Amino acid sequence: MNVTLRQLQAFTGVYRTRSITRAARELGITQSAASLLVQQLEVQLGVRLFDRSTRSVQPTLAADEAFHAAERMLSDAQGLSRRMHDLAQARAGRAVFLASAGAASALLPLVLAKFRAGYPDIEIDMRDVAADDLVPRMIATDAEFAIGSVEGEIAEMSVETLARGRLSAIGRRTADFAARRSLTWDELEQLPTIAMRRETRIRMQIDQALGAQGKRLSPTYEVTLINTALAMTAQGLGLAILPATMLPADQFPTLIAKPLVRPAITRPVSLLQRQGRTLSPAAQAFVATARTVLAERSTERPET
Repeated sequence: MNVTLRQLQAFTGVYRTRSITRAARELGITQSAASLLVQQLEVQLGVRLFDRSTRSVQPTLAADEAFHAAERMLSDAQGLSRRMHDLAQARAGRAVFLASAGAASALLPLVLAKFRAGYPDIEIDMRDVAADDLVPRMIATDAEFAIGSVEGEIAEMSVETLARGRLSAIGRRTADFAARRSLTWDELEQLPTIAMRRETRIRMQIDQALGAQGKRLSPTYEVTLINTALAMTAQGLGLAILPATMLPADQFPTLIAKPLVRPAITRPVSLLQRQGRTLSPAAQAFVATARTVLAERSTERPET
């Protein structure tokens, strides 16, 4: 039995108005079409719903029984339609994603603030993870996408670069340091420094780039988390070696970044998605906001 919404609309319209003519007018169809819809419903249900005469249409006891159920079904269908419309227009829904700890701390608060202003009713489920856990967690969880420093090819995943951050020396805003335009890696070797541990991707990239030029990084301190490096730098323990994009100015207003040269090294901020999977409208809206905010941030000059 395949009862259609149009049949239910015709039935409830006739039931309320006691008139096929008025019900047809409300539905924007002809009287004969409304009558046919009711007849089809009667055949499918196997009961007579109305006693018809040339002067009136009277509901039967079966119609009395069916009316409230039909109203509920129509209400549920309308609610579903409104919900799907809201989801399609990104006025509702939920965005579930992963973010590397550095991106979650330095970059995504800006994205979240802008997104919340434009989409206040969308629920956000951001799961911050260690940078090296980003890809394994993306593979193992229900997250729709991930944002962090990811490069190269990953099986069954697409990687889109949203922004690039120059490897920089981040230090306190002293007169001497603020006056510098840049630092070479050789100059950095003469100063106390704070770098990420050797097993991290960012450190591997640094060691590979310097090794290709016969250079070697010997930091004073090694840490696992970006915020640890920045907090230590804020206390004057050394220069943090990080992408300039990883410096959240609001959290560390006393720090500035100066690009490292000879060689210049950059780190991406990337969007990771499963290939062949369509993002939900809520996730699409968040990704679009992230693209805009990170593109704007990448044009700023964090060393000034």
